[in-house]
Amino acid sequence: ITYGKGTKRISPFLNDETKLFKLLENVEISGQGNLVEGIKFAIQILVQEMRKIGGKVQRIYIITDGNVEDVKPDLDKMVDIAQGLGIFIDICQIGKSLHYQENYLKTIAQKTNGEFGYFNNSKALMSAGKAFASKKNLKKTSDYFSSNKSEDHHPPLVNDIAVELRRPTISEIKAMMGGKGQEKCQICHSIKNPLNGADFFASGRYCPSCGRPYHLHCAALWAKKSEYSISIFRCPFCYFLLKVPQSIMKMVSSISTEKIGIKIIDQSDKKSTRMIKILPNKITEIDESCSQCRSIFLGEYDVYRCENCG
Repeated sequence: ITYGKGTKRISPFLNDETKLFKLLENVEISGQGNLVEGIKFAIQILVQEMRKIGGKVQRIYIITDGNVEDVKPDLDKMVDIAQGLGIFIDICQIGKSLHYQENYLKTIAQKTNGEFGYFNNSKALMSAGKAFASKKNLKKTSDYFSSNKSEDHHPPLVNDIAVELRRPTISEIKAMMGGKGQEKCQICHSIKNPLNGADFFASGRYCPSCGRPYHLHCAALWAKKSEYSISIFRCPFCYFLLKVPQSIMKMVSSISTEKIGIKIIDQSDKKSTRMIKILPNKITEIDESCSQCRSIFLGEYDVYRCENCG
């Protein structure tokens, strides 16, 4: 992201450093930087990633000459949001060093447990990037399917970025009431709600990402077993970050999964697997589409296969 006269995304997330460096070569200095807009845009992008998958270190790496607009109140708000989401902000300042008390950039890094450095040459800047990266190690967490979840404190604003389960549309409800398109909950594998016997159209919801159907009460019981706050969980199929209404959580607060036949399997003792990269010239030979987004493989992106299940 560049944040000079305007804020612009110059690249998606990449694992290919060669492509990234080529894109960065085209970046030009374009006036006084609006750091608030830059951080805001970066947080929006990271929130999209956090909703899709967990277990990653989320960070914003800022390279600046310190020539930023004086918008401290708005900047404080953005920093508080980053801190609440557990996002590190590392800052590399190039050029004239400011006095410690006057350098608010250093304060931003400290508030978010990030790193700050002042550099006067490109070689030192590159070395700093490697050093900063090495200090952001993931904490050891329990396996996703394990019932013995860790007691680690999760960022308080995770609740705010989780997405609610999608309600069935009017046409979907009409079809189910007419006996067509009855959905089976992907947690209890039943059309009827095991808690109250209601049909799916009355108490069912869908994951807004992959479209998998769930009973609200089953989703609530699954959330109770999750590593996040009591009403937050990840879709068991696409791992999208979801939330269950507090009213439903209160209803199931004293109910155990065993009583209604919902069992979360502990697979923490299973052996881990590796992802094997498919050769670029073999990608177009894949005769199937992605099971989640239904896109076909055209060779535009890297593709990996699981060593265990293929």
